[in-house]
Amino acid sequence: MRIAITGFVSERAGSIASANALLLRGLLARGCEVVFFSKPSFVDPRPAVGTHPAFGFEEVDNKLADRVRARLQGVPVLGFLTGRLDASTYNRLLVRRIRAAHAKRPFDLCLWLGDYARGGVPGIPTVSFAQGPPGTDARSLLARFPEVAALAGRAAAFRWAAMARLRLSRFGLPRFSASDRFIVGSGQSRRTLEDYYGIPATKVDILPYPIDLSLFRLPEPPNSSNPDGSHARALPLRCIWLGRIVPRKRLDLFLDGAAAAIRAGVDLRLTLVGGIGFVPGYERLIEAFPFPDRLAWTRSLPRERIPGLLHGHDVLVQPSDEEDFGSSCAEAQACGLPIIVGATNGNADYLCSRDIHLADDRPETLAAAFAEMARRKQNSAWGDPRESRQCAERHFALDAGIDRLLEMLRLAAGIR
Repeated sequence: MRIAITGFVSERAGSIASANALLLRGLLARGCEVVFFSKPSFVDPRPAVGTHPAFGFEEVDNKLADRVRARLQGVPVLGFLTGRLDASTYNRLLVRRIRAAHAKRPFDLCLWLGDYARGGVPGIPTVSFAQGPPGTDARSLLARFPEVAALAGRAAAFRWAAMARLRLSRFGLPRFSASDRFIVGSGQSRRTLEDYYGIPATKVDILPYPIDLSLFRLPEPPNSSNPDGSHARALPLRCIWLGRIVPRKRLDLFLDGAAAAIRAGVDLRLTLVGGIGFVPGYERLIEAFPFPDRLAWTRSLPRERIPGLLHGHDVLVQPSDEEDFGSSCAEAQACGLPIIVGATNGNADYLCSRDIHLADDRPETLAAAFAEMARRKQNSAWGDPRESRQCAERHFALDAGIDRLLEMLRLAAGIR
């Protein structure tokens, strides 16, 4: 199969871009011919695929709009508008280049990795393997407006709210008609696409992102006959938050739930790893945490150090709203950790008996989950980390993911 691909790919960037690098290499390894279209200053997948003979790269660069966006990207509203102009001109040029390459030598399919197709090419079925439904951050920002105003100031909050409404308008949403089929990471996302945007569930396939199971693996076994190593896990319960800090990720819920659990006598130690996202001021939540001796915050960490960090904790907590697929949850499971996920977190599709799926977004519900995890640890009812690892292998192994992806792409392309 000959595929035109564009999107977000990087071995060293965020989890989704890294997963896309695995997918790209997997498609090439299965005999697909790939031509990747991109602006090198934006996305350059060549380091991820090396000199594979079936890989080609087509440079696409809208230089003028890109330079204007770079100068104004820090200016509220104006930065958003110039960013949209940059994206619009870039995507139009991208589609023209794919059309021209298709005229010279036809493609079987066009695949957008980590994004929604911004245009279609006649004669080529188009598949969007998106990071999730659009507008999730915007909806969360509007829903949490009082919190954002308290943290960032009312003037900044109104600016962000205006941008959120623009993001949710027809000017900010992708043109769904440009895609023949969609792939998302969870049933949560498929339901959101249908409920908010009217996309039939029959047009949406579900495929969780693959995880590098050789990088994210179980720690070395302890020097003991106890297979789960629970005796070596001394109190307190060590909990980790991993990811960007934006309204949708619900740092407020994480901290409020932890504070409630500590007040109830649960001995917690909390680690935050993630930078402040597009809304400034969220560091105030961290500074106001009533038990500062129980909390450590690191703004960033190289990806290769994340497995070791996970091995030093007991539980990963991700209470996000409208989460498509939290790669950090899958990575934690691959490292043998149980996880706690939010009520509308798509990773609820991929849990084992050691994990907890919150019923709602009340702090007391999360506090009860902290208490339950602490009870399991204290009573040696922790379970076997290998169960979490097997769950990760069952759902996130690359070879199985590539098999399923190829089935979806062949179906879209009409290839049996």
